[in-house]
Amino acid sequence: MRMTKSVLWAVLLAVACAALAFAGGKTMSVAIRDAQLRETPSFLGKIIGPVPYAGQVEVVEEKGDWDKVAAPGGNTGWLHVSALSDKKIALASGGLDAAQGVSGKEMALAGKGFNAQVETDYRRGHAGNYEWIDKMGRVTYPPEALAAFLAQGEIHPREAGAQ
Repeated sequence: MRMTKSVLWAVLLAVACAALAFAGGKTMSVAIRDAQLRETPSFLGKIIGPVPYAGQVEVVEEKGDWDKVAAPGGNTGWLHVSALSDKKIALASGGLDAAQGVSGKEMALAGKGFNAQVETDYRRGHAGNYEWIDKMGRVTYPPEALAAFLAQGEIHPREAGAQ
């Protein structure tokens, strides 16, 4: 009888721990200004909608460098982990928090070791005509056009975690 109670308590404890683990993911804050919730875990995934800076999201799944999150307003989709912080971001009028946010483009450039100061220093040290480079930097394409281009070229980008 004593052994049965011990086994029962061990099973109940294991079930309780498992329930806590699956009861909900961790809450994260959106750490960039223009985070885009995506349908698939890829920068080429269809954009579902924006998620506001400092917005709280609940991580429901992890796949490589991507987290599937439940966002405010009921949308569920994928965000790159570089757009998230485990620290709660509190916005205050006139506070420093709002000035510390970066855009997704700034985050991507910083990941490559590039920012406005690096560009300025480079141009200062390397004489040349950067007109066409500046023009190319202003070119944008809607996600639908990029998807059509990839489909026409039979390019199938891998999702996060795919081998």
